[in-house]
Order: sequence, then C-alpha cells, then structure tokens
Amino acid sequence: MIADQQTGVMAGRALVRDAARAWVEETDRRIAPSVAKLYCTEMVGKVADLAVQIHGGTGYMREVPVERIYRDVRLLRLYEGTSEIQRLIIGGGLVKQAQRS
Repeated sequence: MIADQQTGVMAGRALVRDAARAWVEETDRRIAPSVAKLYCTEMVGKVADLAVQIHGGTGYMREVPVERIYRDVRLLRLYEGTSEIQRLIIGGGLVKQAQRS
C-alpha cells in the first residue's frame, strides 16, 4: 500500500511540473492544469484512504492525525473546481483540439 501511495504522489508531482512548464511556456493553460488538479485531488483521496487502512481501527480515532487528513482531503476535491468540473474542462479542451486538427 505504501508503494502505491508513493507511486501516486510521484506521478502527481510529475503532472504538476509538466502543467507548470506548459503554463509558463503558454502552450497549455487549460487542459494540463485541470489534468494535474483532477489527478492529484483524486490521488490524495486514495492515499488518505490507504493510510486509514494501514492504521486499521485506530485510523478512525480522532487522536490519530490520519483521521483528520482523511476528512480534510475531501475538501480538496471541491476547492478550485470539483473533479466533475475538471473533467468537463479536460473533455471540452480535447474536443476543441480535435476539431482544430
């Protein structure tokens, strides 16, 4: 489970770096940022879920920091555009790209 968490974190970092590069170069200011936000917020939910599972029954106790993290990460899927909005941005951008080709 920890290996899966690390894999997700590293993939998210790579997406964020790629999106930042595309933003600075002004080659993509729509799809890449939305892809990075969607992937990272979904992944943090999975990572937090696995963390609770790793801790077992104590993962739900308020005294354990992972419980707070598990609750807080849900907000990340809503902040700066829900995951569904990110999917609409990505899909719409891909359709526009295909129409230009």
